[in-house]
Amino acid sequence: MNYLNAACSQSYAPKDLPAVVRAVLGKPLRRAAGLTQLALLGALACIPPERRKQPTALLWQSSHGPRLETQALLKEVCHGTAEPLPYDFLATQPAIAAAQIQPFLPGLVSATHFPLAEAGGAHWAMLLALADHWLTEGRYAQVLVAHLDALADVAAGEWLLLSREPLENSLCRLQIDSPPLPETLADSPNFPALLCRQLATGNASSFQIASSGLPGPALAFARL
Repeated sequence: MNYLNAACSQSYAPKDLPAVVRAVLGKPLRRAAGLTQLALLGALACIPPERRKQPTALLWQSSHGPRLETQALLKEVCHGTAEPLPYDFLATQPAIAAAQIQPFLPGLVSATHFPLAEAGGAHWAMLLALADHWLTEGRYAQVLVAHLDALADVAAGEWLLLSREPLENSLCRLQIDSPPLPETLADSPNFPALLCRQLATGNASSFQIASSGLPGPALAFARL
């Protein structure tokens, strides 16, 4: 049995991200793309310092990915007066985020980016089922699951942290292959916010995340 130990929602003006990162770390995160800064802030918000060395995986989805960085690189290539610098190219690679986060989250041993086909879509059910499977197998002590997008007007993230063991403030436990339940939450980008609202105001003891149409087990959340 696995547990949901943290949920977090983020929303920043892109110009404020470097200052927020500096306030959290006590120093700037140099040459880091907006998605990387957003990922670092969310990961540290979910995982307390005493658990940051435990084996951790990160599964994150994005509707837009490093769009701003890619557009800036193409503009420099096509219209710039000089060749782009190496870190301009690296900023367009989502995988580089893990390398920049790992010094501050030493237990991070795996990170996977899932690009989404369209804006407004999400595959929380699939990623949470994968996280639950990995935890049950004992691959990791905890798994971060996120939806991140850094756009021109807003940098936003939604996070859930799953673990093999409950903490004092755990939110609920996961149930795989659950029978159909009357209470269902939409598999949407803001699913963590919907889940927290249901836990705070709903009366049902268990509720499911709606299927996104992908194959996989039914996933439910049960109050502790």
